[in-house]
Amino acid sequence: MPIKIEKDVDLMGKKFNILVVDDDLKNIQVGINFLRKNKDYHLVFATSGSQALERVEQVDFDLILLDIIMPVMDGYEVCRRLKENEKTRDIPVLFLTAKQGSENIVRGFEAGGADYITKPFSSHELIARVKTHLELRNHYQKEIERLQKALNQSHMYESIRFRVNGLVHECNNFLNAIAPNIHWIKSNIKKKEFNPEVYDEYFQGIVTSVIKTSGLLKQFSELGNKNRTEPEIVDMNTVVCDITKLYKPSFKDEVELTIDFLDRPALTLAETIHIEQVLLNLIINAEQAIMAESRKDGRKGLIIMRISKVSGSEIGDLKKDSNYLKIDIEDNGTGMSPETLEKIFNPYFTLKKEIGGSGLGLSIAVNIVKSHNGIIRVTSEIGKGSCFSLYFPFYLGDEKSGS
Repeated sequence: MPIKIEKDVDLMGKKFNILVVDDDLKNIQVGINFLRKNKDYHLVFATSGSQALERVEQVDFDLILLDIIMPVMDGYEVCRRLKENEKTRDIPVLFLTAKQGSENIVRGFEAGGADYITKPFSSHELIARVKTHLELRNHYQKEIERLQKALNQSHMYESIRFRVNGLVHECNNFLNAIAPNIHWIKSNIKKKEFNPEVYDEYFQGIVTSVIKTSGLLKQFSELGNKNRTEPEIVDMNTVVCDITKLYKPSFKDEVELTIDFLDRPALTLAETIHIEQVLLNLIINAEQAIMAESRKDGRKGLIIMRISKVSGSEIGDLKKDSNYLKIDIEDNGTGMSPETLEKIFNPYFTLKKEIGGSGLGLSIAVNIVKSHNGIIRVTSEIGKGSCFSLYFPFYLGDEKSGS
């Protein structure tokens, strides 16, 4: 039968729920008489271990007075079960015992008891111990709430800090694509070479960089807005083409980029600007890895981008009955050791501090890809290069994703 319980009021007049467990009704009555004088105590009783375990499922108790010697299930066993239950493990248990031997006392503490009170009861001792443990529990709960609040604020601060730093990082990537375009235009003006179509391509690169940066900066004003941009159907062939055109003027002469497009529309649901962030970051990383590699053999630096369609059954961590777009960004740069591979997706981990690396690019990439229900895989070998593989759900419109 459910127990009617009074709701907690404010701190000064809080109602503490106390469970008294004893198979001897006389002892229960004595305990109640001592404690019921305090109007802040709401007392509930049980006459067996099993009944006590039922009571704690019905009521949130602040303290339990538990007799040790009871038939069927003694107090030690009741206490052990209370401590095994996540809901009741933090409730202080005060053993009621006529046994004062150290062995029995130690056994009670080993079972999880917080204290013990000997029979026959001393009213002053009972009242003092109950008051002390209720105050300790109340202090403990307040301290936990304070620490949890501080932890939540810390997590919120770190989340905002990560997003702001990430936006700055990606804005810089797009802005860095502007200078090479301007440099090319200026140098060709000096040479008095004029090809309208070529100039238009480089001017368009500048305009695109500004538009992309503007889109990222807009997100600064939306940091407190939980509403995300709705994903749209995008063709990854087009996205890869656009982003490589944007960054093409920035490529060093030692680096060559080739793209192997899918022979059909490479459709997926995505937020285009975020996918562009990921691709641009991986292209920049690949170029930097190539430039860091000493090419004594005279080989040209090479970045290969491939778009293909794969089955989820071929890749772990993906839905086996679905199809995915796979985008590979492969380079023949420095490569990475197994130890480095374990850390590269950690926020703020970077091997490029000397050139201003923030260690945010790959961490941001992982979060973006995950938010699109995809995954990132990477393979690498020192001296031979690296390959980052992105997997996104293949969009088939009204068709079934597994077809």
